[in-house]
Amino acid sequence: YGPPGTGKTYTALRVARELAARSLFAATFANLDHSQRAEIDGPGAGHGLVRLCSFHPGYGYEDFVEGLRPDIGTAGMTFRPRPGIFRQLCQDAARAPDRPFFLVIDEINRGDVPRIFGELMTILELDKRDQRVLLPLTGEALSVPRNIFMIATMNTADRSIALLDAALRRRFAFIELMPDETLVAHLKVGSLALDEWLVALNARLQAHLAHDGR
Repeated sequence: YGPPGTGKTYTALRVARELAARSLFAATFANLDHSQRAEIDGPGAGHGLVRLCSFHPGYGYEDFVEGLRPDIGTAGMTFRPRPGIFRQLCQDAARAPDRPFFLVIDEINRGDVPRIFGELMTILELDKRDQRVLLPLTGEALSVPRNIFMIATMNTADRSIALLDAALRRRFAFIELMPDETLVAHLKVGSLALDEWLVALNARLQAHLAHDGR
């Protein structure tokens, strides 16, 4: 979590790929060949060991767990139950228990997390993995395999962060990513030293906005 532009999504994906590479191939991601990288990232979206989705106000339980979706056939349009992103991930992970699967959720606090997660708020915790719950739409059982790992990013500029923090504190560890002036050390625009400018700018923001200015 942290303010915009501090590399949260980049870091989350890098961590997921690195963990997958070391677990599966005992090598760093940078040292993998093309076929090994393709196994981690997949041939297309939603098919690799590392998958990415992004929450937003229109995102719902139907997209994440399961829901009814239109199916247009010869008999016209009907609505059929379809697994969401996370339920599909659970099915794939159950078929390959020797492989780690990672889901990176970008901007997790942009969505209505309790509604999106549904039953997952209970069975996501490590001590409840493999415990089954019945899904209300299909009546089928759902459990979260132990080889699924979830990484999320959270933008502190969103005022809904306090509600999310209270709901998920027990289920996630939190790592803060703040602006790092050392990344622009010795860089200048004309006579303006960018690292000194960044430090001074953030100091003024904190002076006027207190903790929120961080």
